[in-house]
Amino acid sequence: MYRVRVAFAVREGRREVLAARRRIPLSMSGSWSEHVDELLFDGERERQRIALEAATVVVTNHRVLVFWAGGDGPSYRHADRPNVTRVSVDVESEPRRLFWMTVALFLGTGLLLVATTTDFAAAVGGVELGGGGLSGVAATLLGVVETLLVVFDITLIVVGVSLLLVAAVFSARYARSRSRQLVFRISGDDDIAVPVTDADLEAGRPETLEAAIGPESTSDTAGTATAAEESG
Repeated sequence: MYRVRVAFAVREGRREVLAARRRIPLSMSGSWSEHVDELLFDGERERQRIALEAATVVVTNHRVLVFWAGGDGPSYRHADRPNVTRVSVDVESEPRRLFWMTVALFLGTGLLLVATTTDFAAAVGGVELGGGGLSGVAATLLGVVETLLVVFDITLIVVGVSLLLVAAVFSARYARSRSRQLVFRISGDDDIAVPVTDADLEAGRPETLEAAIGPESTSDTAGTATAAEESG
């Protein structure tokens, strides 16, 4: 009986260990940008590496390899160098916020103009009542209507100001949504876009990338050949 209990406890212990292992998230150690040699083809060699703030671009003698972190899509793409036609910096934003900002600004400005240029209560206040038994009741009704029109004017002003505040909020969110991306234009395939910062632009990394991806000039090739002959 004691042995049975010990065996049962051992089995339960193993189950708990296995369950705990299943709950431990597994992650890749290191970054593939640090192990580019494992991704190169036969005869392919790394030519230049450009480190951006949010990505790493490796240019080989055949391809362009782009590594970046974050986002919902893939974190690595590559393309043959002749298919990379251009490297550009694009600005992306959310036009939906710009649309709602314009609508709120237009409506708010219109309501304020109507409220400040038109006095509805003054039109009712200028009405003169003649004598008669109904003059008292009519005056009371006109007073009520005049009060309602005053409230209506105030409501127009409040709604107009509120819409202008909403437009300001959408404007701030639209400004924050604008982001710059470094885009590799790929012929025959989807473009590759990675985030780019002011530091990247000030360092001239887009120009460096475009020069590295393009074909080597004749003078560079001749200089390399001369250097090889002199060393030989």
